[in-house]
This record gives sequence, C-alpha cells and structure tokens, in this order.
Amino acid sequence: MRSCHVAFALVLAPAALAQRPIVEIKVAGNERLAPAAVIAASGLRTGQAVTRAELDVAAQKLFETGFFSSVNYRYDPKTAGGLPGYAVTLEISEEAARTPVELDIPGLDAELLWQQLKSADGFIDRQMPNNDRASDYYKRAIEAALRKSNHAEEIVMKTEADLHTGKMVVICRPAHLPKVAAIRFEGNAAIADGALQAAMAKVAMDQEYTERDFRRKLELNLRPLYDELGRLTAAFPSVKMADAGDGAVAVTAAIDEGPVWRLGKVVLTGDALPLADMHDAARFVYGAPANWRQFMASVVKMEQVLRRDGYITVSSKPARAFHEATQVVDVDVAVRKGPQFLFGELHIEGLDEGTEKRLAALWKLPGGAPMNQPYIDEFVRSALPLVRGKFRTFSAGLNIHKGANVVDVTLKFH
Repeated sequence: MRSCHVAFALVLAPAALAQRPIVEIKVAGNERLAPAAVIAASGLRTGQAVTRAELDVAAQKLFETGFFSSVNYRYDPKTAGGLPGYAVTLEISEEAARTPVELDIPGLDAELLWQQLKSADGFIDRQMPNNDRASDYYKRAIEAALRKSNHAEEIVMKTEADLHTGKMVVICRPAHLPKVAAIRFEGNAAIADGALQAAMAKVAMDQEYTERDFRRKLELNLRPLYDELGRLTAAFPSVKMADAGDGAVAVTAAIDEGPVWRLGKVVLTGDALPLADMHDAARFVYGAPANWRQFMASVVKMEQVLRRDGYITVSSKPARAFHEATQVVDVDVAVRKGPQFLFGELHIEGLDEGTEKRLAALWKLPGGAPMNQPYIDEFVRSALPLVRGKFRTFSAGLNIHKGANVVDVTLKFH
C-alpha cells in the first residue's frame, strides 16, 4: 500500500509505481459531496493505467477546486478478471460551503442556469467554500454553461453584503455590463412618476445594470417614500429590461403600492423599562397612517429616556404585525438597555484656560451620577454664547474606562 497527501497546493514528488489499471475507485471522508462527483472531478476512471505521477496530478486537481482542505490517496493491489491492478481510495477533508452564491446575469433566468450548473457538475450548489480556488472553479463552471447557451461572457465573482441579512454573499455577474439609459414605472398611483424618477435617477441612470443591483436601489430609495405614506407593504414584483442600443438598457419596475396601514398598538418589551415615561416621550400617533420615518423618530425620543439614565448603548428592534382585515399594523418594540454607565470626568480642550474654567463651572452633572448622554448637547447649546467666535469646529467624545462602566466626556474646540 502507498499513500500521498496534498494540502495547500503541495504535491509530493512521483515515486516508482508499476503502471497498472485502476480496478476500483472509492472516496473516504466526504460529507456533502457525492463520491461520483469527487471521482469525476479527479479525472480518474476505472480501467485507466496510472502511474504515481498521474495519481499526484489527480489529487492536485481535486485540491485546486477549492472544495477540500486536504486530499490524500491510497492505492492497494487488487486483481480483477485475473489481471493485477489497483484499488484507489481518495481520502478527502471538505471545506465548509457556507458562503451563499447568487447569479446576477442580465437577460438570463437564474433558476434555469442553476439547474444547468448543478446537473453538469456535482460540486456546484448555492453555497460555496470561501476561498479563491473555489471562486475560480465557479467562474469556470458558469462561463462553460454560458457558452453552451451561446452566451460567451466573462464572469466576475464579487463578494458583498446582503441587504436583508447583512451577511456576505458571492455575486456572479458579467465583467462587462450594460448601462441604464431609461427608467419607467408601472402600477404607481400614490407617488407620481416624477418623484419616483427623481429618486432613482441620481443613483441608477447611466450606471451599470443588473437586476439585483437595481432592486437594491429600489429598496433603498423608493421604499422610504412609501414608508412615509404608511404603505409599509409596498413591493416591487418585477424588474424588466429592454435593449436600448449601444450597450444600454431601458428598465421598467412594477410597483405594488399596497394599502395605507394605520398604527395600532405599540408594545415595548424589555427588562425593567420605565414604560410610562418612554411612551410619553415617544408620542406614537395611534390610528394615523403609520409613517415609518416618523415612527422611528419617536423610537429615538423614547430611547432618550434611557440614555438620560446612563443606558448609552440602548438599542431597539421593532417587529410589525399586519392585520389585513382592518389594515392596522401593531408594533412590538424589543428594547435592550445594555449596562448602565456612570459619569467620570469632564475634559475641555482647544480654548484658552479662562474660558475652559468658565465652561467647566457651568457643567452640572456630578461624578458618579448616571451618564446623562443628552445633557451633553444641552450643555453645549447653553454654553455657546461664551465661546462664540473662538472655534471653527466642535466635537464631543465619550471615553469609557477600561474594565468599568464609567465614562469621561471630552469636548474639543478647534
């Protein structure tokens, strides 16, 4: 029995091996990948007469796919039909395939292309290992599939954050993309074409087009307009492109504006919250169209109650529940207070000594008190007459003591 190990693109030098046929190929260590797919990717086949050098090449070929952290092989003498040969075992350790992959190729049906890719190659799936070798493997496989469909396009693999999940995703798209020459809308009534055009023109016109990118721009630039009207379920069911000549396209976005939702109940959940004070500060407009920009501004006001009491890392996560029969939306706001911080010391920089002392004398928050974060802005506004004309820019910084929930405040005047 002889064995070889390939890892990190290392291939052992060939050793003496009688050239005999492979009578059996097995795979060990695979979890996600099918044995047949691993064998096919290696290039080995039964009946093939191999040398040690050819087995090394097969192992290296597997490693270069990017799907394996290590590749070993073992060969043992085995007789078949009275003739001597080898039983070869490919011993592999798979890389984790955790990075989502999206196909974003204008003019092509992504689902159909996925079907073609997966039927042609057992390694290809909608998640891939996060390494350059796997990225190159996907690129070659996609370009080969496109050539079969008479689309001889160069593909680039681009890693970016997913808009909804925040996690990284690999986008497969053409290296050379058409540019947007015109934008049209269908189905809109609550917002006129002119307002929609103005919102999209600055981010999409004359820019490279893919459906995924265009949809992201719709979400980022048009959804806030509908959210302000209380149309919280507005959707963009289809985006179509048409050739506009000279490497340009005209894009038509369908809009389902949905109903106007009215604000129902707002429930605040969290540990030991001063609920009455928070609701008073927020002043949610119950029964009115659920203007989401206004709602989130109310959440900020609500959080100020906690920030005044030293909870400077407070965060809120609203969850909406839609009631279609009444067109009312209830909101459950999960509030995470975080730790309570205490005020330490005030530092003032950038002014003459006399002015710094006068400002420090006006500061009313004592050391050891809860770190009242909104007080900083209130203090600066009240102190501005004393320093007017003595600075061009101003900044306020919070410096947290290492290992303690104590915060120093530094006011810098430049």
